[in-house]
Amino acid sequence: MHLPEIDRYGRGESPLHNLDERLKLLALALFLLAVNLTWDLSRALLFLGVSVALLLLSRLPLGFVLWHLRAPAGLALILAIFLALFGNRTPTSAPLALPGLTLAITVLCKILACFIFFLALVATAPLFETVRAARALGVPEKLLILFLFTYRYLFTLLDQARNLSLALQARGFREGTNRRTYEIKARLYALLFLRAYEDTEKVLLAMYARGFSSPKVPPLEPLTPRQLLKASPLLGLAILLLLGNFFW
Repeated sequence: MHLPEIDRYGRGESPLHNLDERLKLLALALFLLAVNLTWDLSRALLFLGVSVALLLLSRLPLGFVLWHLRAPAGLALILAIFLALFGNRTPTSAPLALPGLTLAITVLCKILACFIFFLALVATAPLFETVRAARALGVPEKLLILFLFTYRYLFTLLDQARNLSLALQARGFREGTNRRTYEIKARLYALLFLRAYEDTEKVLLAMYARGFSSPKVPPLEPLTPRQLLKASPLLGLAILLLLGNFFW
């Protein structure tokens, strides 16, 4: 089973790998704000083009990118189809009216732009360095510790899911589009959530037994003028795209 290691290629030599994580997170926040403020199709296409250009600049492997984008892209496509059929319709309009199609394409471009931009910036740094950068930007420390534990034990949960799936296959279970398959899958997911809850209690007790009390995320060194200069094109682009929503 392929595991969702978002920082598998966090160390590299691309221009984005060499930027400070704090400045990348700041640029990401500005970009996401710019994307969510617009409902113009041409600007949404521009945002998508910018995000794809940054993704190419990151030099992340195509297979890695496609694997991480398959879920958001699938959900975005389902939403776009729904909007194309039912968005901005009037009682006399056709099933695929132009306003609905425009809205669908706009939403699809916005969602893809956000996820691609996120992947280009977050996947080009080690996850723990990104967490330290988030702490430096003011994100609560306990929230970051909770995120790290969730990310760490997600792999354990996926490993348990793989073992249960193999056990079902060894007993002759074959997936299909029938009621029995859905019932077995539902029981499998329920069992996984119960095991996750039990593991959470065990981990919490183990942490208390080892004296865990107040979480600490190591601070980063202060930003240098060189780091600011290297990230200035990215920050300038994010600010320009944000201001474009108000002046163009």
